[in-house]
Amino acid sequence: MIPVYIVTGFIGSGKSTFINEQLQYRKKLGGTACISAEEGSISLIKEALQLSPDALSAITTNQPGSYNPIADEIATYINKAKPKEVWIEWNGMLSFHQLESLLYSDKLRHMLQIEKVFYICTDQFVVSILPGLGNDVLSQLYSADCIITETDIHYALLRTYNSDAKIVTMPTPEKIAQLCHNSTWGLIPNLLVIGITAYILLVTAFRHDIPYSIHQCFAIVTGLIIEAIPFLLLGTIGSTIIRYFVPQRVLLKLLGNHSWKSYGAAMVSGLALPVCDCAIIPLFKALTDRGVPLSVALLFTLASPIINPITILSTWYAFPDDPMVSIWRITIGLGVALLVALSFRIMPPPISIMKAKTAQNFSYEEIVLEASKSKHLNKRRLLVHMEKEFSQLLFYFSIAACVLSVVQVYGKPWLINAGITLPDVWAIPILLLLAFFFSICSTSDAIIGKSLSTLFPMSSVMGFLILGPMLDIKNVYILKQYMPTSFILRLGITILVISYIAALGYQFFLG
Repeated sequence: MIPVYIVTGFIGSGKSTFINEQLQYRKKLGGTACISAEEGSISLIKEALQLSPDALSAITTNQPGSYNPIADEIATYINKAKPKEVWIEWNGMLSFHQLESLLYSDKLRHMLQIEKVFYICTDQFVVSILPGLGNDVLSQLYSADCIITETDIHYALLRTYNSDAKIVTMPTPEKIAQLCHNSTWGLIPNLLVIGITAYILLVTAFRHDIPYSIHQCFAIVTGLIIEAIPFLLLGTIGSTIIRYFVPQRVLLKLLGNHSWKSYGAAMVSGLALPVCDCAIIPLFKALTDRGVPLSVALLFTLASPIINPITILSTWYAFPDDPMVSIWRITIGLGVALLVALSFRIMPPPISIMKAKTAQNFSYEEIVLEASKSKHLNKRRLLVHMEKEFSQLLFYFSIAACVLSVVQVYGKPWLINAGITLPDVWAIPILLLLAFFFSICSTSDAIIGKSLSTLFPMSSVMGFLILGPMLDIKNVYILKQYMPTSFILRLGITILVISYIAALGYQFFLG
């Protein structure tokens, strides 16, 4: 498969200059093929196959694998040039999915593989032109792996269109070359492999000089990560499948009003939706935008990660000697979620506040899913989404595991030697804060909770297991892309207070 690098952006953004700089820096003119779908003021230094924009605009996205004469033209050009890589300059007014339909056609899908998509834009374009353009232009921005801008002044605005892309400002050709060769599974897994390898080398060379406590920390971190990876993978796979294959109309039918039927459906939907807490937030905003009552959408968002089958399985796995922990986590967690949701039903936020932010890419996301019904398009999208989400979750879990190992190896002996015991009224808020800052995925947080149970009372651990799926740093960051700060503050304080009361109740009645 020949790697394909795609450069998109509005006319005049500098696509040709960008490609020329890369070709000069990489010094691969002889092994490079260029395809252009736009005639700009600057020509490519490598003679390109020029495609007709009028012919390209006639491409439909309904049957990506069907016959296309332009695909035949590209296949003939590729077979003749025999390149090691291909650069495509895509027309700024054509849908990105027309290009995908072309590259995934019968003629090309076994020859070419999309490696990176770059979107180039100017500050003036972002402010004055982009908001008025249609979904065809937005599709290019939404599909980009990397967004290149003049300055970082519009970083937040661009992030609302594409929350996953890497945004860089006036990068050097060397930086772009590095971006072109990012590994498939991202930086975090590679860092883990490097860390493990470095530790093994150090132990081999200096095993008698390394303190035993360092070995303990490494063993705890490694064990926690190995235990959690299956649940992280299950949660990632499940959430990706739900995101791409479950129609929203099914959810709207169940959650469309304030009836107890809707509240009941919101509480138990997580049993059929193996979605982790961070993956559910975009769906929450989509539901509210489409008429689902705020309190019902909130209940769905808060309850689903707790009643998620993978979360239940990981909790049972972490506490095999006490299966009631899983039952009480579900029961208390659903109760907290319901109380939080009802508080927004009884005292709803002002409509003006709720409309302070608009999700500018939701209407387009529906088009993405509709245009991606081909098994070839879905396969690529599923793999890319899974890779990004798994890397992100593994990053947060690894940090939490490292902090916990230090606390367990150094903090626990210190507390014991000092004779310090924390009462529940103090232990509970400490673990609630740890749940927020650890930001562990709900499908694997029980493994950390089990380790914490040797340091803290079970009531505080229960608070940790309840609050974590509802509120943490990564959830706040994702939610901030869609909702105003005042809403997030109220939601966070409400969850914190009710979770604290619930953990105290657990200690009073069951401790």
